[in-house]
Amino acid sequence: MSVSDRLNCELIRPTDERYEAARAVWNGSVDHRPAAIARPRSDAEVVEALLRARDDGMEIAVRGGGHSMQGHSMSDGGLTIDLSALKGVQLDARGRRARVGGGALLGDVARAAGPRGLAILYGHVSHTGVAGLTLGGGIGWIARRHGLTIDRLLSARVVTAEGEVVRASDEENTDLFWGLRGGGGNFGIVTEFEFELCQHGPEVLAGMVLHPLERAAEALRFSRDFMDDAPDEVTVYETFMTVPPGPPFPEALHGRPALALGVVYAGDPGEGERLLRPLREFGPPALDAVGRMPVTAVQEMLDPTAPHGMRNHSKSQWLAELPDTAIERLVELHADVPSSMSMIITARMGGAVERVDPDRTAFVHRDAYRLLWVVGAWWEGDDAEQIAWTQGVFDALTPQGTGGVYVNSLQDEPEARIRDAYSAAAWSRLVEVKDRWDPDNVFRLNYNVPPSARLRAA
Repeated sequence: MSVSDRLNCELIRPTDERYEAARAVWNGSVDHRPAAIARPRSDAEVVEALLRARDDGMEIAVRGGGHSMQGHSMSDGGLTIDLSALKGVQLDARGRRARVGGGALLGDVARAAGPRGLAILYGHVSHTGVAGLTLGGGIGWIARRHGLTIDRLLSARVVTAEGEVVRASDEENTDLFWGLRGGGGNFGIVTEFEFELCQHGPEVLAGMVLHPLERAAEALRFSRDFMDDAPDEVTVYETFMTVPPGPPFPEALHGRPALALGVVYAGDPGEGERLLRPLREFGPPALDAVGRMPVTAVQEMLDPTAPHGMRNHSKSQWLAELPDTAIERLVELHADVPSSMSMIITARMGGAVERVDPDRTAFVHRDAYRLLWVVGAWWEGDDAEQIAWTQGVFDALTPQGTGGVYVNSLQDEPEARIRDAYSAAAWSRLVEVKDRWDPDNVFRLNYNVPPSARLRAA
């Protein structure tokens, strides 16, 4: 008798007509076929699915939003515990608190909190899972002003590897709480997050400034220097992209490589209009599409660049500097991009992110100067060519890198590269948390922190 014959929650098996849609994840390069997909509606059903799978010796995957670049959220032959039924958002607007289910997406929270002028510290795409973003740290559009997503996490309700339901916070199970804030899904299944919300919106100044590739180097140099002196309220993601056809993009640039400056001002829109004027007027740009919009629109404005089902391969690193020579090289590399959906992204960090003690959470790269994220994305074509281009951009900027990496940007990486997401001291501490909460490495479909060698040998 298999686990799928003994569960009370909704189950989707390979013979079910819903199976193909249910096993699909965001990255179209992933083609995993679980033995069964369980969709629990409560903590009790999560516990039951977990323990039954353990009894049967099945590999366990946990799906929040399904955005894992590596496809960790879908088992290949084991049981996937899909939290999509646990996506409620309970908002306490007066107390500026929100309880968010482990299967909720960023868009779910934006729609609940945005009209009230509140937000969690959100990422870049509305269909990203709250769980994955949070457990990896959570960088995004308003991090310079308000910090990482984990910096406003108050508590988490967790189903442990032994099937217990515990609360982790600064007062309870503090070691687990530390590990959850940056250590990924290594320690349990988070069925609910409690966040302190920040004041943001309901109207936000945001949008995009576009420059043709022939002027991209000077525009990126200007943006780099502008951001080095910018207040924390300003975030700019400088993105090499291919201009889509249709409005609002100028027809002369359709299908051509360009540099887009994605902008969000996390403060009074009127003040933002004044502060952002130099960035919006430099060039002048081919398009200035910055304007006032609701928080929900900000959360959704990059959704067209990250559709479900597209093949993806990414590489990322923290940069210690972005000299003119590196900028010129980026322009050259993007001129030869093999897919119109691929992007090179760089963004100034700092602000509220770096004002948190790096020992407070497992996310330790608080002092990173810049992020570089190369996203190879394609619908069809030669996978090897796309991956080689992505790797080539990464390699070209490695001399400016710190050696560190943001754990949520990892792809298929060896343990040594996973360790680069942490300091040596943080890694040792993560292993201690793993030894206590998951010594059998039940939760290993993630950027894995294995338990200590002593426990593995036993």
